[in-house]
Amino acid sequence: MEKGKNNMKCVVCKNGDVVNGTTTVTLEKNASTIVFKQVPAMVCDNCGEKYVEADVSRQLLSKSREIINNGVEVDVRNFKQDAA
Repeated sequence: MEKGKNNMKCVVCKNGDVVNGTTTVTLEKNASTIVFKQVPAMVCDNCGEKYVEADVSRQLLSKSREIINNGVEVDVRNFKQDAA
């Protein structure tokens, strides 16, 4: 298997292979906007569709709740994944 490939086909375009990469995730709730950059994701090498794994999604939601609960309206940060 090629480095970075996992033999998964893209469910959107049906042609591309999904490879390791990163994405930017923007979450909005009420008056708050939280932007996480450099989020680990699987990215289609054909159409660019991005897939974030469930544990990363849980971390994003947890971190965004903390940020919003601190009264922040806009926050942009690099994502740092919690240790497993």
